[in-house]
Amino acid sequence: MYEKLISGDNHIDLTYCPADLWSSQAPAKWKKTAPRVEMRNDGQHWFVGDVDRGMWNGVGPGFLPYTKGSFDHIDEMKELGFEWNYFPGAKPRPTTPELRIADLDRDGLEKEVVYGCLMVNDLIDDTELRIWVNQMYNDWVADFAKRSNPNRVFPLAIIPNTDPKAAADEVRRCAKMGLKGGDLAFKRMTPPLYHPDWFVLWQASAECKFPISFHSTGFKAVRAPDTPEMEKEVFTQWRLVRSTLFQLDTMEVLASILASGACEKYPDFNFVLGESGVTWLPYVFDRCDTEYHDRARSLGFKMKPSDYFRRQGYVTYQQDKYLEPIVPLIGEDNIIWGAD
Repeated sequence: MYEKLISGDNHIDLTYCPADLWSSQAPAKWKKTAPRVEMRNDGQHWFVGDVDRGMWNGVGPGFLPYTKGSFDHIDEMKELGFEWNYFPGAKPRPTTPELRIADLDRDGLEKEVVYGCLMVNDLIDDTELRIWVNQMYNDWVADFAKRSNPNRVFPLAIIPNTDPKAAADEVRRCAKMGLKGGDLAFKRMTPPLYHPDWFVLWQASAECKFPISFHSTGFKAVRAPDTPEMEKEVFTQWRLVRSTLFQLDTMEVLASILASGACEKYPDFNFVLGESGVTWLPYVFDRCDTEYHDRARSLGFKMKPSDYFRRQGYVTYQQDKYLEPIVPLIGEDNIIWGAD
């Protein structure tokens, strides 16, 4: 029997958000620091603070203008009718309800889980502003899902990542709005993910049946070119290194969640490693189990760390050539495909 696909990893990048999403509601103190759009000769640009991040309705999370030949899959989207128009009046496909549904139909997708504005919290230093920006997006995206098709489009909330209590409060607020889960950016979160202060968030997640996702945003330990001139010289090599290692940053998330004791304390808490790939997991399982037995049994877990993942964790992937023989080591029901 033919069954349509469900994608566990689709996106609304910041570049595609309504130009006035934050600026139309920002208090006076944040008018020049909240994300906003300003007109330039080549179209509208997103600004966060004083920094020009790039094009409104640009290419993906990099806010890039479309350049033929830069990305094969972007060229394919262009050939299929995706347009990048940076001027007022354009309709970004990802945030125009009827166009988003049309693209789901074109791709043969019955439903989708949608990550929003990856790395927006990395762009904002003011923690109070960060929380407000998250809330405004969550309000908008909950309404967007209703205007699109609430039975097919399931957006994730953006969860504040510097205040555990604020994060827990936002989980409860978003659950009441009908959102089904949230994404927590882990790169700049304080305290670190394995700290017990985050238990208040895991408790809220468990009580609200509101899984917390951690989407990969790039391996942070990669050595960058020494100078801007060197970056131009080795741009393609540097991009290949970053993209090859991109998904491995969630190794830190997996180890941190398992080490934190969150799964032991809250068995109804579920977490997702978004766009992480799969076939590296058994290695980390073995390392974590081995090191727990050797030097961390004082944590008092009732199971091996890896068994908590099999009980409460999930992972998404797009393509993974060596997946099939690994499935029994992960758990078939713990693996989710994503169209990205």
